[in-house]
Amino acid sequence: MGGFNGTIFAYGQTSSGKTHTMHGSGNELGIIKLAVKEIFDTVQNDLTREYLIRVSFLEIYNEVLRDLLEPTKINLKIHENAKREIFVGDLSEHIVFNADQVEELLQKGDRNRHVAGTNMNERSSRSHTIFRIVIESREKVEGDCDGENGLAK
Repeated sequence: MGGFNGTIFAYGQTSSGKTHTMHGSGNELGIIKLAVKEIFDTVQNDLTREYLIRVSFLEIYNEVLRDLLEPTKINLKIHENAKREIFVGDLSEHIVFNADQVEELLQKGDRNRHVAGTNMNERSSRSHTIFRIVIESREKVEGDCDGENGLAK
């Protein structure tokens, strides 16, 4: 949260533990839930900054990009802006205020994924996904609680 971009990438054959590593199961938190917990713990304990946190969830299936949080948005395209930053056009971003909201969006996206049974896993995903968390922050300024700038103190 100190101004760095990070990526967590899970790769391996079917039934090798990618989903368990990323999502966890039962009482074991996966990497995503641990990261989300850390993000919101940091936000809650930082009295000097205010934060805006957005998430998106994208599926790549048969070379087609689809928004898992708004699944009618299909065949999305990858673009590059003038700063040479890569982005997916028309991909929805959802503002979240706590870890429970993130969990709800993860579950919604997972319900919209392409899955099918294999010899190694009865509910194997047939796609790749990208769950993205964007964190913006700025220093708190006295008097910002009047709502003029859209952010609460």
